[in-house]
Amino acid sequence: MSLLARFEGMAEFLFTEAFKKSASRLQPVEIAKELVKSMLRNKQVSISQVYVPNIYRVYLHSSDWGPIASFGDAFLIELSKYLFAEAERNGYTFLTKPAIELHSDETVNPRQMIIEVDFDDSIVVDWGDEEKDIELANEVRLNQSNWRESTTIFREGVKTNLPVEGVIGRNLDYFLEIIEGPDIGRRFSLRDEEVIIGRHGQCNLVLLDPEVSRRHLKIAPGGENGWWLDDLGSTNGTYVNGQRITHHTTAPGDRISIGQSVLVIQRSPLP
Repeated sequence: MSLLARFEGMAEFLFTEAFKKSASRLQPVEIAKELVKSMLRNKQVSISQVYVPNIYRVYLHSSDWGPIASFGDAFLIELSKYLFAEAERNGYTFLTKPAIELHSDETVNPRQMIIEVDFDDSIVVDWGDEEKDIELANEVRLNQSNWRESTTIFREGVKTNLPVEGVIGRNLDYFLEIIEGPDIGRRFSLRDEEVIIGRHGQCNLVLLDPEVSRRHLKIAPGGENGWWLDDLGSTNGTYVNGQRITHHTTAPGDRISIGQSVLVIQRSPLP
């Protein structure tokens, strides 16, 4: 059996067997199929390449999102690999490996989904098995007939945590402080841009907390002295003052809990 066939069998097992007992809910295989459809609908043709989106945000009703989110990052990686293999078969090019996000949204009907796509060459997706990835990609290229020349581009994205001093922006006087958890005492400046928090090295604020997901939480400006919080489909959830949230407006002084960590938006004292 070829490596590609073994990969497809593993993906099919994950997408179907593990959910046989919950047929009334949205099945993972349905998500995989819709992701492929979204990829094909949104391809962009350049001079020598056909590019497809590398970011996929999937919005599900909470009754569907909960069971699927329990698989954590492993399921998102399998979805990413599945999309990657389908793109390779068609000769399409990703800017980076595809990144999949799952979000809970009560405006979506049960057993339905909304998928948003985007192109972003700064995203870095870590499958954790680079040698197998390369072997799979090479086998697909060698065994496909009528294969068109294509190149998948992988770029390293490096971001650093900025100190409170010297940051220009509307929220110059505000910063995020970690008051509990493995990273206690760290501070991160809040500016006019969104901040992604998680364990992945590509996040703006990288935490060591093992209970935090790779891409756990997004914080974005949401009005004067206020911020929007969006849980990015994390495994253990995001809580504000003890209440679990998916989308929420927060203010200085609120306790934002993710994993073992507690974060608070603070204002710097005036000089």
